[in-house]
Amino acid sequence: MTTLTGMTSSEMKEEQNHFLKRLLGGGKPESIEDLEDVIDDARGREIISRDTEDMIKGVFDVGRQRVSEVMIPRLEMVTIPLDATLEQAVRIISESGHSRYPVISEGDKDHVEGILLAKDLLPPLSGMTKASDIKSLLRKPVIVPESKHVSAMLREFQNERFHMALVVDEFGGVSGLITIEDILELIVGDIEDEYDDEVDQPDIVRSRDKDTYIVKGQTPADEFEEYFKLQLPDAGVDTVAGMVLHVLGAFPRLGARLMLGPLDVEVIQVSKRRITLLKVTAPKNDTEESK
Repeated sequence: MTTLTGMTSSEMKEEQNHFLKRLLGGGKPESIEDLEDVIDDARGREIISRDTEDMIKGVFDVGRQRVSEVMIPRLEMVTIPLDATLEQAVRIISESGHSRYPVISEGDKDHVEGILLAKDLLPPLSGMTKASDIKSLLRKPVIVPESKHVSAMLREFQNERFHMALVVDEFGGVSGLITIEDILELIVGDIEDEYDDEVDQPDIVRSRDKDTYIVKGQTPADEFEEYFKLQLPDAGVDTVAGMVLHVLGAFPRLGARLMLGPLDVEVIQVSKRRITLLKVTAPKNDTEESK
């Protein structure tokens, strides 16, 4: 009998035994890095799927990353003014589609007066309660430091039964916010909902500067190679984002740069733990003028 991986049942059993011996036997891992090598070996032998490998490594990320690396940055926070009417708050909520919002005063994100849950607007708007302003609906914000470990944050979310916290820097300024969804996405990947835009755009777009291109991180590596007429290193990755991670050896910050053959590659957009957009600059005359 042949399994979905193309191996017979006996071959699969032999590979699983090899994996267990390496994991539990005399060569047992002594660090996270050693354990990751074992997981990589299991993926290479098709004992586990790529999705399973990504989830396991996501759990490792939860254990070693800090809140500052996962949070939604201050500039991307959607807030509601304290003096907004209930109707104005509803318009903000309908445009963004989130379920929780920091409510700020004086137009300053450092002055968070509380957290508004979208569901708390339903009773006053339906006439079930007499609340006439946002202030009476606010909940006390939870505040955490940037240095807090993600694993500790997840335990706090679970134990205290809340889903969002404000993140502050060493001077007490608000640097962002973190939700339980942000942490779960470390493990299972991006969680899209009905409010996420799905725009059908090509993977590689040439800009007005004929030597510059905008490339989606999830562009297949072989498509990238064919388009730019080059050979990428054999790294066992499927996408351009995977190749960037392989070359850099860590998740990059915005503006990180590297060379892929003759191409100058810059990270211009990231989303949580995913590289979403890259700017690629090719040497002049190295690509076809017809593209």
